[in-house]
Amino acid sequence: MLCATVIFVPACDKNDEVGAEDVLATLPPAPIGLTAGPLDLVFNNPTLTSGAKVRQASIPIEGAFPVNTANEVTGSRPSKKNNKKKKEGLVIGKTLKTGMSLESALSTLGIPRSIRINRGTEPERDSISVEYLNHGLRIHALTQNSTIEELEVLPEFKGKFVEGAKIGSKFPELIKSFGIPESKDSSIAKYPHRGMYIFLKNDTMISVKLFAKNSKLLDHKLLIN
Repeated sequence: MLCATVIFVPACDKNDEVGAEDVLATLPPAPIGLTAGPLDLVFNNPTLTSGAKVRQASIPIEGAFPVNTANEVTGSRPSKKNNKKKKEGLVIGKTLKTGMSLESALSTLGIPRSIRINRGTEPERDSISVEYLNHGLRIHALTQNSTIEELEVLPEFKGKFVEGAKIGSKFPELIKSFGIPESKDSSIAKYPHRGMYIFLKNDTMISVKLFAKNSKLLDHKLLIN
């Protein structure tokens, strides 16, 4: 003898969706130790109806969520230590520096705006670029390593260097902070022993590239020559 069970699902608006979980939640527990009787209908090769929707998961990027929900996205509340970092701002050579783990940098800076793959002249020189336009920074690391190979400080950077210089500093201030460069022209001051290359406009610092010691990045190879 067969019994039919009728399930009433709450009415939905036109734009509401009822998921499989919602329907399953209304079903009574399945009996244990019973064998299903023969059915009059057999369903073969089930297909999605035209109304079915497929959702794709994607990695969240910077600016994809409202500020007041950012903590929910990361799944954790900011610690007092992180709040302290935000208050003192980003300091190159202290809170951020080459050689530190990529994981630590991402924890400090949050969700990036974009991640790009860069092909090198050989596989071991392949790298990734992690972009934080809101911080005025790009971070570069080799795909086969997990440490920062290059910190690219953009004109939008609002932090400072541990030595005191910052974007907009004049050349005399740079000498006071970093010493006399090994070479200089109208557009760049080079400090290869520090892995630092300061880009200038009218003798004013407008951007900086910092490299880890003996970096294999193609960008470093081009600047050091």
